[in-house]
Amino acid sequence: MRWIPSQAMPIVQAMWRHRWFAVGTAWLVCTAGWIGAAFIPTRYESTARVYLNADPLLTPLLRGLAADTDPGRHLDFMQRTLLSRPNLEQLIRLTDLDTGIQTPAEKEALFKRLASDISVAPVTLNLLALSYRDSDPVLAKNVVQSLLTIFAEKMAGSSRAEMDSAQRFLDDEIASYRDQLRAAEKRRADLADKYPDIVRNRSPDAPGGDDAGVNRLEQARAAVAQLKTDLADATSKRDAIQKELAGVPTTLTVDHGPQVIVTGGHLTPIEERLQELHRNLDTLLLKYTEEHPDVKAARQSIVQLEAEAKSSGGGAGQAGNAANKGQIANGAYDQIKVRLVDAEAAVAAVQRRLSEAETQQTKIEKIAQSAPGVLVQAQDLDRDYSVLKSNYVALVTRRESTTIANAADTKTEKIQFRIVDPPQVPIVPAAPNRPLLVTVVLALGIGAGLAAPLLVMQLDRSFATLGQLRNLGIPILGSVSRLSIGAAQRRAALQLIGVTASALVLVAVYGTLLMLSIGLHSVGVS
Repeated sequence: MRWIPSQAMPIVQAMWRHRWFAVGTAWLVCTAGWIGAAFIPTRYESTARVYLNADPLLTPLLRGLAADTDPGRHLDFMQRTLLSRPNLEQLIRLTDLDTGIQTPAEKEALFKRLASDISVAPVTLNLLALSYRDSDPVLAKNVVQSLLTIFAEKMAGSSRAEMDSAQRFLDDEIASYRDQLRAAEKRRADLADKYPDIVRNRSPDAPGGDDAGVNRLEQARAAVAQLKTDLADATSKRDAIQKELAGVPTTLTVDHGPQVIVTGGHLTPIEERLQELHRNLDTLLLKYTEEHPDVKAARQSIVQLEAEAKSSGGGAGQAGNAANKGQIANGAYDQIKVRLVDAEAAVAAVQRRLSEAETQQTKIEKIAQSAPGVLVQAQDLDRDYSVLKSNYVALVTRRESTTIANAADTKTEKIQFRIVDPPQVPIVPAAPNRPLLVTVVLALGIGAGLAAPLLVMQLDRSFATLGQLRNLGIPILGSVSRLSIGAAQRRAALQLIGVTASALVLVAVYGTLLMLSIGLHSVGVS
């Protein structure tokens, strides 16, 4: 044994000295471990794979038109809450797992066991795996099947419940805003009826102006300002025509007296204008009374034009009597005179409208001064109505979006749910891995057998080598070797054979158990 290092000699000698203790320890550990592994209950696992798609073709088509229910978030929520307490209670009822449960503590233990034994894990982006282990393979399959049923029901039912809740909320809010709008409209109408000269009896969002909240006083002021502008324009136009008329002679001088020309009954421009004014007057009388400003202006224009016609006729007669003087009537003068009459009539009409508008403005200002808060109150009512109306329209729009989304969820599958691999009754046990357990137990037994002599060596106070004695500082004269001859040598050989045989038998038992575990596991027998 000279090839063994001197430092390892004490360990080797101690292991050989306590060889039977090591063999016994290894057998004890292996036997206990193998028996324990045999009593571990067999667990069967049933698995199902489900395909889930939270973004089918309908989702992008309805984006912006229907309410976005975020199916991806809903799907993630369903995965996280699948093992919630209500779902586990429903699972227990579906699979009759509560049979034999007597106390609340037992029921609570059942909940904990289900939560730990059920596995919900994503395989890929759209593939989900559901699995459950139990000693009964049929029960394992039934649990997974019930989980699929619960998952499908919850995924469809929770989305519809959320939609129904949102629909009820929107209906209640719309009804509330509708009542508020009606109340605001009534307050606005009451204020307009009480102060008709200040407040318009019209909805703030009704057509007819850029600012529906403009009050009557502002309208009157704007009308007066516009009429003043129109009067200035009409006056300027009339003055320009007067200047033009002042520079045009009434008659024209010719070299010879005028010849008698038969005109064939043609009317002069003044007579044509008179006929046109009479036709306009007849048209106005069909729509207005004699007191209407336009009717009065038309009659005044007719009177002025008739006076001009008489004056022109007189001048023409004198020109006829003095035919030898060589003068004739100027047609341009008559045309400008007609334009002047029209311009003066337009100025008179604008002046009358301006006078009436100023009278109305003065009346409204007096009423506004007697009730200074009416305008502010009307503006506040208009502002409140506009806010209520915008909120009401927004709520109605959202309700329509929710209705479309609800119809999409009801009539179509917004989240596609497909069972790729349905659960099956497992045949091969999933746990425990008995071949691995048998091997681990053998390794532990061998390790315990090798460690046992070392532990005993630490408790043994004897000396195995001269080196251990020299370490104590005791003078050593020499050593006497043991000579194994005859019966002692045979006894040592038998002990070596016995130790080797025990180790080989242990390995043979391991091999037998390993083959049995592998063979029975392959046919589904534990």
